[in-house]
Amino acid sequence: MSEQPTANWQSVVPLLQVSNLAETLEYYEAVLGFRIVSLWPDAHDPKWAHVVRGQTRFILTFDLGASDRPFIAEKGNGVVLYVVVDDIDAAYEELETRGAIVVQDMVDFGGRRQFSIGELNGYVLAFVEGFDL
Repeated sequence: MSEQPTANWQSVVPLLQVSNLAETLEYYEAVLGFRIVSLWPDAHDPKWAHVVRGQTRFILTFDLGASDRPFIAEKGNGVVLYVVVDDIDAAYEELETRGAIVVQDMVDFGGRRQFSIGELNGYVLAFVEGFDL
């Protein structure tokens, strides 16, 4: 019996549906410090954007509309994305200075310091230092 080949999963890139792509891109660039890697189908009327900061990347897309599938929740509802940083204090100071929407001040959670910010579509980005997987 031969062994079935398996793929090496390399990373997860979340796709976030947003209400207003232009406003969201402005927030991700100006406040969160992301850069736009690509826009699809073009820069004049994008429907999809790939943004990156360090090793953190997201795909942002316009609201795809409601689904009749029960497993698809409202945008942002209950979604928390953990961002691992090398200096939690510097990350907090930078984002607060840039005007980020702080929804949780710095706390000790599970032996790690973390804080959380909201973004324009209801998603929460929780920042943590030294999150070993």
